[in-house]
Amino acid sequence: MTRKLREHCFQIFQCDPFDFRFFCFVLLLLFAVNANAQLTLTTPINNQIVQRDTAGSALIAITAYAFQPYTSIEGRLTPIEGNVHEAKTWIFEEEQLRQGFLTASISAETGWYKLKITAVSPNGNIDSVSIDRVGVGEVFLVAGNSNAMGLPGLGAKSASNQVVSINAVNKALNAENITVAPDEPMPQLNFSVLEKDNFIFPSGETAWYWGELGDLISKRLKTPVLFFNAAWAAANSDSYRDAATGKDAFNPYVGKFWPNRQPYSNIVNTIRHLNSSLGIRAVLWSHGENDAQLKFTEQNYFNNIQTLITNARADAGYNVPWVIARNSASNIIKDPYLPVINAQNRLSSLKGFNTFPGPNLDTIQIPRPVSEHFENVPGGIQGLTLAASAWNRALTDSLLKKIIPVQPDNYIHTGIVPSTAFPGSSFYIGYKINGGDENGLALRAELFDGSGKFVDTVGIGSENPLLVKLPTDLPNGQYSIRLAGTSPNLAGSTSSMFYVNNAYKSVQVVNTISAVKRNQTIDLRWLIATNPGMQRMVLEKTTNGDVYTDLQQYNVPDNGKSSGIYAFTDSDPDAKIIFYRVRMEYGDGTFSYSPIVTILEPGALPRLTAFPNPVTRQAFYLETDTAAPTPQLSLFDVSGSAHPLFVSDREIIGLLSVRPIYPLPAGVYILRIVTETGTSTQRMTFMD
Repeated sequence: MTRKLREHCFQIFQCDPFDFRFFCFVLLLLFAVNANAQLTLTTPINNQIVQRDTAGSALIAITAYAFQPYTSIEGRLTPIEGNVHEAKTWIFEEEQLRQGFLTASISAETGWYKLKITAVSPNGNIDSVSIDRVGVGEVFLVAGNSNAMGLPGLGAKSASNQVVSINAVNKALNAENITVAPDEPMPQLNFSVLEKDNFIFPSGETAWYWGELGDLISKRLKTPVLFFNAAWAAANSDSYRDAATGKDAFNPYVGKFWPNRQPYSNIVNTIRHLNSSLGIRAVLWSHGENDAQLKFTEQNYFNNIQTLITNARADAGYNVPWVIARNSASNIIKDPYLPVINAQNRLSSLKGFNTFPGPNLDTIQIPRPVSEHFENVPGGIQGLTLAASAWNRALTDSLLKKIIPVQPDNYIHTGIVPSTAFPGSSFYIGYKINGGDENGLALRAELFDGSGKFVDTVGIGSENPLLVKLPTDLPNGQYSIRLAGTSPNLAGSTSSMFYVNNAYKSVQVVNTISAVKRNQTIDLRWLIATNPGMQRMVLEKTTNGDVYTDLQQYNVPDNGKSSGIYAFTDSDPDAKIIFYRVRMEYGDGTFSYSPIVTILEPGALPRLTAFPNPVTRQAFYLETDTAAPTPQLSLFDVSGSAHPLFVSDREIIGLLSVRPIYPLPAGVYILRIVTETGTSTQRMTFMD
């Protein structure tokens, strides 16, 4: 390395590595660019099903991001698995290509489709992203008690690949034997084929008989089927009424209260946060054995469940149809308990109440097995199969024509996010709405951590872009944002991930930046998130470490109120190391910088040799092998005492940034580097 180049590295790397307003590095080695990562599809997700209307069609909302310029981008829905309908193709608008924010709402008929988005770059290269299956079909939410929730080990059967659910639950049994589930926005989770031992989100414990019912419906109506299950063990009609009216419900079998207004909250939140974007045909209500055993009166059961349905519709914001089974018999009461049955009949036939009669489950498997639930008994009565058949007979073609499903009027597409932020910071996020009238639609920004768990609401308003403010006590880590409607309730798409660290001092609005050397040119491209107030960008370059020169100026459309993709081709790449950055200028006279992206010829920097040395400002760096595990670093003073280090591979891809956790006095130290191939040491001098 030349003396001038060493001085340049020293000048750059001695700055604060966490100050993203001025210097943060993204090192992209010449061979390390994956073209397949230039498109990301966030909505829909694999195996997702959208509720069809009575004519058999639905709108499939699509959200994707492009991280480099393209001359054209096409979407295609291809029928699969016996779907006889025509393929759907569309072209994304030029403005969407400029913003890197791709949205569409495509009408499709009943069946499964493969979704593929194909993009053509200016040099003719083709990138694509796809999901194997997205369906248009029937969506149901199950609710009731344990004989609707399901119990493991009682003979549940796996469904065919036409029936899907989410294999997860949001509940747990605490030390006091009380089931606990949160009252918060539901995360976006993965859909999968309903296997016999799978959960059915949010609280179903097996496929139960719902998998069998899904197959019967799928075969009869030639449609994909999706189930959610919010049923709750030991919940009687008083439990649902109390939780629906703002109280915590009492579990009489344990003698304690269920927190968070459960089991009501799971019903409302599933509709509000999941069915609002997927749609729903109906709630399938299977309940009553507990109330029969407790000798509830007809009027009490009627009033309690009417209150549940009325309040759930008001709180969720959707007049969801309910199909009500007749259900009261059990091991304790082997004959139908007429007060509950009469109330269920009245509820299902109440004029103008949007409720419908379900099956008579009191004729099935009486007396019940020792489990006190339906059961597919080996060599005996197949109670689960009989229950599924009863529901299938009740959900006749003529009844389904009367049950008008809920479909979302709008869909909210969440836009480009910054790449990094810090706890307590604020930034803007843009969005687009496809569908009905968006006037007066109030939004909220929901923050999720890297595991998909809801963290907090971080923004409320109707402006576009929407201001987001992160919690001041937010732990370091990966996060995403989902924009959702508050009035009416409506879930939207989820953003890509961004990284939060309390060591950062500013928000990095450049989502991605890259440089690729192609023969005798270097192609640069960057995607910038919404950044109101930004008026101009200037691409800068340096090869000697002394002065950055301007390569190109860019006027920013809309004063930064929308995201944007930018590109430049440098025809003068004749240097072993080249640094590029984007200077962002604002209307108030301030400016900030993008991450610095570096073109590095092989061997230009010494591998596993810390620099700068001497160390100033308590920070030094190492080039490592990105394909190998991160080396273990230890720092010792001359007396042998160890000093803990902060080591990060996030600030510079391909380089490790290292700094002592506690500032060190000037002096000589020994850095020990342990890799898969051995151990080495290096003498380091720290300066004041």
